[in-house]
Amino acid sequence: MSEKQNNKNEELPVNSRLLLPLGLEHISKSVEKSIENVVDAREGNRKVFSSQWDRLNRNLMGGLQPGKMYVIAGRPGVGKSAFSNQLIFDVLDKNHDKNVVVLYWSFEMPGEQQILRAGSKHTKLETAELLSVDNKLSAEGYSNYIMSVQKYKQYPIYFCSVPKDVHEIERAVHSVREQLHQPTIINLIDHSRLVPSTLDIELHKLNELSKTCMYMQAQHNSITILLSQLNRNIEQEFRAKNQYQPMLTDLFGGDSIGQDA
Repeated sequence: MSEKQNNKNEELPVNSRLLLPLGLEHISKSVEKSIENVVDAREGNRKVFSSQWDRLNRNLMGGLQPGKMYVIAGRPGVGKSAFSNQLIFDVLDKNHDKNVVVLYWSFEMPGEQQILRAGSKHTKLETAELLSVDNKLSAEGYSNYIMSVQKYKQYPIYFCSVPKDVHEIERAVHSVREQLHQPTIINLIDHSRLVPSTLDIELHKLNELSKTCMYMQAQHNSITILLSQLNRNIEQEFRAKNQYQPMLTDLFGGDSIGQDA
């Protein structure tokens, strides 16, 4: 008998069999799930999506975990999108045998620009070389670029560059899961402040975004990678002496987002 089966055979209290309203469950269910997670980890069966970075994997207890939110924050222009692109492609490469789909909510730039940047990085051709009308790209450079980007067609990534609110995103996640036989969905949102909302106050918008992402993670066992900006605190004198040590207060809307990630 496996450890899981042995633990489940423990007698449950009578009050655990009540007919409860939707969303409520007896503590025994949480105990069982907790034990299952530990057993899966011991047996090497816990579902995680590892990356090429060993240090990152260690910090994430093996890799990206379904049901979790990860925030990538930084100043404008420091490479948040480039890093997240590299992370996504790498995770898909390393986990090609798993049923996983990426929904890329690329509100800062369209999908073709994301691919252009990825192809530029891979071929070491500057964007100016690829798009210049005056100094046209050589035949060799063109061939290298085409070969480089054609491979991206095989990735299970779906771009959306038209800003959608969190409820539209949730409906899309539900629809994709139904159509593609319940894959693990990674929502990559670039970036937090570009998600539209009917709320007027910025921090309230971020709180709505964070809470809806938590709901999706719980309901659909999805993963959220949320790109975010830093606030102006990093420009203050007290941060200048230790500017490379991240703090929750550096994150724009840190109280709304950080506690959920």
